[in-house]
Amino acid sequence: MSLSSNPRRELTGHLPDGIVMEVPIDRATGYRLAMIAVEQARALAPKLSGDSARRFAPTSGDGFFGIRWLDAHVFYQEIGIRAFTMRSLAGKVVPMWINDPTGSERKKNPKARTRVTESGKVQVLIFRRAATFGERRQVTQPDGTERDVPAHYPGAPGRIFRREAAAPWTTPGRVGGRIAMGNVGVWWRHPGLGPRGFLSEGLRRSAASAGLMPGPIRFLEAGGN
Repeated sequence: MSLSSNPRRELTGHLPDGIVMEVPIDRATGYRLAMIAVEQARALAPKLSGDSARRFAPTSGDGFFGIRWLDAHVFYQEIGIRAFTMRSLAGKVVPMWINDPTGSERKKNPKARTRVTESGKVQVLIFRRAATFGERRQVTQPDGTERDVPAHYPGAPGRIFRREAAAPWTTPGRVGGRIAMGNVGVWWRHPGLGPRGFLSEGLRRSAASAGLMPGPIRFLEAGGN
């Protein structure tokens, strides 16, 4: 069994596809606890369709029990990821599922694919093209003049998240309505994910159900037994 205790280290091979807790148990107890852990993790897992959670499977042996998964993103949901610019999307047409609570997107394109998430949100499939690096485009100003600006390539400037408030609430030394300092973002920036910890919590709940003190939690390298 190949184990890794540091999930944030630089991975050189396949991503982990399993997680286990090491406790002093026999095989029969390990299998029973693994089944409970899978049930708990499925209930806690973030869900769109719920397919990834349904594919969780138990793994166990002498001295350990745990959970296996098939979808790589499960690992990242568990430990979280830092924000990053999605440079690999440059020049590509990107499919995106967006929330459509009012039905406005469906009115624009009645033939667009739709889905309902596990939590009940209605989403519509749209397509957006990410520009190539350095690409420019012309935009029309409110006064009718045209201006040359960066196109929406990964990392291009232009997203404004907040402007200065109008007087008398304007920041001293700033102008109301202007872009607030530190609030210009970039296009095609993934905001990152906070660690959800649903797999490890499933293991802890399972151990508690048997009156066991939680043991060390390790990730299984892909292909480990």
